[in-house]
Amino acid sequence: MAKAPWNEVEALVKHLFEAGLQPDRQDLVDLAFNGNASDDVIDALDSLNGKPVPSLDSLKQQLEANGMIE
Repeated sequence: MAKAPWNEVEALVKHLFEAGLQPDRQDLVDLAFNGNASDDVIDALDSLNGKPVPSLDSLKQQLEANGMIE
């Protein structure tokens, strides 16, 4: 499985965290589908657990731990 570029993930979701939201896995996957994100980005976000993600840094850490971003 290919890894998603972090800059693509960040560009897609950054506005949610800037608005003070804590999206969960399904919110992020839906956003990726609706935004016509690459399959790698969708797969990366789909690797998250179901808990709300508190920050952009936390999202990056989770995706790195899952081996899903480059």
